[in-house]
Amino acid sequence: MSSLSSSSSNVRMDRRFDWVGPPDSVSKIRKIMLRRVDNESELERQYRTAREELNQWNSDFWAEHNQLFDRQKSEFVEKKQKALGRLEHVSANELSEFYRDFLNDRHVAMMAYNKWVDN
Repeated sequence: MSSLSSSSSNVRMDRRFDWVGPPDSVSKIRKIMLRRVDNESELERQYRTAREELNQWNSDFWAEHNQLFDRQKSEFVEKKQKALGRLEHVSANELSEFYRDFLNDRHVAMMAYNKWVDN
């Protein structure tokens, strides 16, 4: 699941520098395109490729997380609005309960992410 825009792959890069793009609209992670030198060794290529794959994995993780958050928050607010009526708004306290429950439900995934990132 790639949330990074295809337009970033069309960027003409100055090969002397890495390129850091704007934040992705879904994952909020900035796309990084690493420079490729002409005399890149096999080890350097493997390192660059591993970094690019890590950056993509990180972006994919946060895109999935953020989409799940947005969907569940919308469902929560819609359900609360029906119970409250049209003129009432969901309170900050009710939203804080949603945030707490969402993070508690995602605890295992977040711990796995943090453990993987730390390694």
